[in-house]
Amino acid sequence: MPNTNDQQMDPTTAYTDLDPAQRATIAQAFIDRFSQYDDPGAREYARVDPHFVSPNQLVQMHQYAADMHPEALADVMRQPDIASALGGFAAHEAQEHHP
Repeated sequence: MPNTNDQQMDPTTAYTDLDPAQRATIAQAFIDRFSQYDDPGAREYARVDPHFVSPNQLVQMHQYAADMHPEALADVMRQPDIASALGGFAAHEAQEHHP
């Protein structure tokens, strides 16, 4: 689990530190949000299998959400189980990308 005091942690480190079940939970949250959008990138990420998501894929999903749908990123980062897994990183990202 990422250090809760390390709010400036980069997504690669944050997602690499998670176990596969935690990555699957976060991927599913992104997938659920991306499925609500009608753009090619969101549709592509909505087809990712959350049970086999890599840390790099999560970083890509995170960055896409930050760039294209910041409200989705903020919502994902605020989910209690995700906030617990990512600690201060999730809080920082939710605040930074709040619409």
